[in-house]
Amino acid sequence: MPLTPSLDAGLRHLLTGLALGTFMSTLALSQEARNPARLAVVIGNQDYAEIPDLGNARHDAERMADLLRTEGFTVFDAYDIDRRGFEDLLRTSILNVSDGAEIVFFYAGHGLQIGRRNYLLPVDVAFDSIYDLPVESVTLDRVIEVLSARGEVHVAIIDACRDNPFPDKMMAGNLDASLFETRSGFDAFQTPLNSLVAFSTAPGMVAFDGQGGENSPYTAAILAAVDAYPDDDILSVFARVRENVYKTTKGKQVPWESSTLVQPFRLRKQGVPVPPVLLAAAEPAQEGASSETRTASEPATLPAAVTITATYDRDVPLTAALTRALNLTEALDFAVTTPPSDGTLSVADNGMIYRPRLSERRATTRQIDLSDSFTLTFDLPDGPAPVTVSLDMEVNGCDLAAGDALDPGGVGFYRLPNEIEIAPALAECRAAVSQNPDMPRFRYQLGRAEQAAGLFKASFDSFSAAADAGHIRALNGTARLLITDKIDRAAADIAADPVRAMALYDRGIAAGDPFAMHSKGLHLLRNSDTDQGRQDGFELLDRAAELGHTYSMNELGIYFLTHDTEHFLPERGMRYLRASAARNDIYGYFNLGFVAQNGLTEDGTDLAAAYDWFVKAADGGHPIGPAALGRMIVNGQVPGQGPQQAVAWYDKGLARGDGWGGVNAAALILNGTVQGQTRTSALIRLAKARHLSNTKASETAAALLADQPPKELALATQTLLVELGATMPIDGAIGPMTRRILDRMAQDHGLPPASNDRLSELETAARIYWAERPTRPDLF
Repeated sequence: MPLTPSLDAGLRHLLTGLALGTFMSTLALSQEARNPARLAVVIGNQDYAEIPDLGNARHDAERMADLLRTEGFTVFDAYDIDRRGFEDLLRTSILNVSDGAEIVFFYAGHGLQIGRRNYLLPVDVAFDSIYDLPVESVTLDRVIEVLSARGEVHVAIIDACRDNPFPDKMMAGNLDASLFETRSGFDAFQTPLNSLVAFSTAPGMVAFDGQGGENSPYTAAILAAVDAYPDDDILSVFARVRENVYKTTKGKQVPWESSTLVQPFRLRKQGVPVPPVLLAAAEPAQEGASSETRTASEPATLPAAVTITATYDRDVPLTAALTRALNLTEALDFAVTTPPSDGTLSVADNGMIYRPRLSERRATTRQIDLSDSFTLTFDLPDGPAPVTVSLDMEVNGCDLAAGDALDPGGVGFYRLPNEIEIAPALAECRAAVSQNPDMPRFRYQLGRAEQAAGLFKASFDSFSAAADAGHIRALNGTARLLITDKIDRAAADIAADPVRAMALYDRGIAAGDPFAMHSKGLHLLRNSDTDQGRQDGFELLDRAAELGHTYSMNELGIYFLTHDTEHFLPERGMRYLRASAARNDIYGYFNLGFVAQNGLTEDGTDLAAAYDWFVKAADGGHPIGPAALGRMIVNGQVPGQGPQQAVAWYDKGLARGDGWGGVNAAALILNGTVQGQTRTSALIRLAKARHLSNTKASETAAALLADQPPKELALATQTLLVELGATMPIDGAIGPMTRRILDRMAQDHGLPPASNDRLSELETAARIYWAERPTRPDLF
């Protein structure tokens, strides 16, 4: 609901119930019609585990965080954070960036340059191996790129050029594993458009930390300059800072900046703060509702507390709900005297907005309620009237059923692909799209549910519609369906278009989406025929991995653990795989099991460890983890287990869409080594494997089926139809009843009828089976 037409008149007069200064000091609202959102990320790393501590980094960061909050920034700050903490803070910050935001990044702590790149050091940095760089440090230019991707203007302030804590160290940074020495100071680099990067000292030089308990000369100069000249643009501020630091350090330290700013930027929030006015007229009472209302001539009386309900979202509109709850009939000035604890309030042309501080959360249930509260103090003739507002919010079922990890347009709740429950996800997201047709996030999440259900054309259409409406992650979803080899394109009616896919990936990368970085990086690393192309792929994968994208960690780990290649570097590969497993990734578990089983490192083969890793992967939903366990048992690598246990694992893999699970289980049964299993059950497994995406498994299944007696095939067909719910005798004779049931089921699923031969009938029954129980090609 829009603000009252009398808003301007209400804004022209000052508050009478409280002193103006009281309202201005507590005002937590921004006039967004004139000012964009402001977000700051502040890090102070001082107490290091393996390298010398710093004296003032935490104090520097705390003072800068206070300054930025005062100037209207939503601040995400952290102190003494390790590598995982760095990663989590950046992911949370990315999730909260809105288009057109003003962004400030401040870092105080250890940093250094390696080659031509600059790195920030978490407090647990060790550099025990030359390959530790990507898992022990954070690349400065990547931080700046990803934070600035969707912002209007970006300022990075780096007070980190202390003495090099790793003298004489050599580290590998590029794909070719070439070594670079660590150096003090930072190197110059190209900044994104409309950005400023300010360093505490000139390239390659060292900055001073200052006396204990004080601020560094650089941070102290920034605080002093902003305090003395609050309305100066940022370039003027840093000119004063440079002069101050140069004098303070007697010429030993000269701050340095790199700017591509094309418009003025000031730390001081611009515009004259004014008290906002809440909507003047309540909506008409609905039939059956209470008719008690207050006329405009009656003095305003407000309750001490109200509760309003809303749907949890990136922006939660409050004006209409507050107007109803307070029964307002006139425009009232107010201030926020107690701000929300888990979000911010703002006033824009479309009314009062609550913005939650989003964070990544695993969606483990189908219903989640969240709450926050704040106090508005209204200016009434009889004096100030505080009202405590309790905000109860329900998370939309589609967000809980199919939200994606680190989705720049999501609300933080997510499920990994193997965690999507298909039926409820389809129902929740179809309802969400119907009720919110202009919300592209729900269309994207519906596409995820449809893809999990094997509805690829519907998924493609949903992804495309979401991408066209501006949902960043949907670019990646659309592109993957244009380029993947895991779907039947004729059946899905999606033409391959790798050129368009690459263009969509590029748009996602430009918007800072690590999933697009992973997808294009994987394609380049695997398929490029030039060194530069593979290096570009590595760079994209490494960028995504730095933000915690475990798929990229796995891809790089396997790349460096591939035998008989010039890039076989087991120690380097294991760094990535261990990082993935540490983040509870089932593919990381599986890959570590593969390494242990095949002895790909100097530690040699460790079958017990391999079995444990494969079990963790299989229990977590890995599609081929069960078959790996079945093979270990068949090969005699698991003491005390035999064919019965192997078939149980193979069947679990087959149910997830692994064709080899069906083929291998059938082979054991046909060899007569599995008690309680029949030839019929083996043929059913082969028929199911015949219609899965693994070409070699499908061809092997077809060869085994080709030699089977017609009556055995008929028995398998009838048994499978009964498994699918048919009521019929199982006698090995395909008569009119069996054909009617088979043809009707095929027609119900849009499948062609079987030809009049036993093998075709069994294969049609298998296709019906998979139509009713679609596999998850998104997991392979």
